[in-house]
Amino acid sequence: MELAGLQRLSGTGALDIALGIPPGDPPAAVVEAAVSALRRGLHQYADPAGLPELRALIAADAFRTHGVVVDPDTEVTVTVGATEGLLTALLAVTDPGDEVLLLEPYFELYPGVVELAGAVPRAVRLEAPDWRLTEAAVVRVLSPRTRAVVLNTPHNPTGRVFDSHELRLLMDICAEQGIVCITDEVYDCTVFDGRRHLSPLAMPRARPDSIVVGSLSKKLQMTGWRIGYCIADPETTTVLRTIHEHTTVGTNHPLQAGAQALTASDVLDGRLLFQQQRDELVAGLSSLGFTVSPPEGGWFVFAGTEALGWSARELSRALAVSAGVLVAPGTPFFGRPEDGDRWIRTTFVRGAETTRAALDRMAAYLS
Repeated sequence: MELAGLQRLSGTGALDIALGIPPGDPPAAVVEAAVSALRRGLHQYADPAGLPELRALIAADAFRTHGVVVDPDTEVTVTVGATEGLLTALLAVTDPGDEVLLLEPYFELYPGVVELAGAVPRAVRLEAPDWRLTEAAVVRVLSPRTRAVVLNTPHNPTGRVFDSHELRLLMDICAEQGIVCITDEVYDCTVFDGRRHLSPLAMPRARPDSIVVGSLSKKLQMTGWRIGYCIADPETTTVLRTIHEHTTVGTNHPLQAGAQALTASDVLDGRLLFQQQRDELVAGLSSLGFTVSPPEGGWFVFAGTEALGWSARELSRALAVSAGVLVAPGTPFFGRPEDGDRWIRTTFVRGAETTRAALDRMAAYLS
């Protein structure tokens, strides 16, 4: 990762507005439940599919969020973070040499996870500045080997929340072509400006052709706990669980016991928590000369550097070394690094004080 090199260059005093790591703590009841589980001796394997009570909570959250009934016994699998959930889903629906569509720009780990599954990533380009998904862009890269598409909404890094028209056109293509849609919905709790997060889970025609990947770690501000999940139809879930058992055996038992103590009120409301911070970061970057569109959801702002006369890699390095600010260059989010060399990714979830201090340092350097 290019960011790891920048972290080494910047030293220990840098302000990190690159990585999405919120400063808040998990709900106290969740932490206490995990501690209690350790003290009660829950140190051995749990049910590989996930603790039944935790699967029931995930199903209840799906009903609360999307109004759909999910069977926790046959349709929910708890995974070691959403990344393992994504890998497990890809292994379940692809064979070596199959092709997987990725919406580009994409989360930088996606191509490696696809290749780890033995498949071939193929990019579906979202065009700036709106980053919309079009039928023509999808059809352009379809082939007889296309077996899956990874849909990330809210989208990292652009912040798009794909609308009903975009979801329908993608799911229609999936149904017609026999393609599975793997939907990464880890930021589903953070949607701004009155929008709603939409999921194939809530589309009856789409549900048999989709696997939803989610993250309790994101919902509860505890990214290091690594508790994710997959929701799929019973037949697919049987395959997912077999692969999950052969890769990780199961998810951390005492931390699952902690997570099952969550309530509906514990789930992160990203709009209330982060919208003001989003607005401040967007305004601050705009005032510095970046080209910025407010993200519709998620934790990141994807900002253009061309108007400043900098490439993303040069600017990211200069800010790390000379200003003590970490931002992520856009190059890892594209198949061709040069396509991303005019964008940086920044986050507004590190806390208002960190965001303001980082903007001040950037302003002093750029002036």
